[in-house]
Amino acid sequence: MKQHTLDPESWNLAHRTYLIQFALPRVSDFGTAEDLVQDVFLSAWNARSRFRGDCTERTWLTGILRNKIIDLYRRNGRRPSVLTTDLDASARDDNGSFSWIDQQPDRRSANQPEAETERHEFLEELETAVTALPDKMGQAFRMREIEGFSTAEITDELNISKSNLWVLIHRAKQSLNEQLSPNWDGVDEFGGQRAA
Repeated sequence: MKQHTLDPESWNLAHRTYLIQFALPRVSDFGTAEDLVQDVFLSAWNARSRFRGDCTERTWLTGILRNKIIDLYRRNGRRPSVLTTDLDASARDDNGSFSWIDQQPDRRSANQPEAETERHEFLEELETAVTALPDKMGQAFRMREIEGFSTAEITDELNISKSNLWVLIHRAKQSLNEQLSPNWDGVDEFGGQRAA
């Protein structure tokens, strides 16, 4: 895999417009989008020594921005019913569909602490299971299903064909289903046990 490097001096000119366009449909406020992008640049600067070079600078900055947007919704105690809009083609793949995580319904659990605990535990187990997948398979699954990158972005980043990507995603889902099903088959979306 090609090793990428960072050029913090060019971030504002090279990535600012793209990042604002990425954030704007998700926060619906230009000022907030600008603030988030500035926050991304600051966080990226502080974390630059941890950049491994296994993705492009823009991909890395976009991942930081996604986390900032999620943090914003957590702080505000709300989550949009869909994190992307029909107007945001960048979050869609070549077939016009959104990532799995962006399609999940808004299941607010403010009055259901057990559901929030279950969700947190599931996400921890999912992350552990994804990390255990073979390298390229785990990267493909994470980029596609969790981070919402397009097919073109993933195939370019991982230097693979579309058909190879779909095989990796299919196999990752099979493996994750085998790993996670024993612990999560009987749990409903609110963290309780399903009726038999």
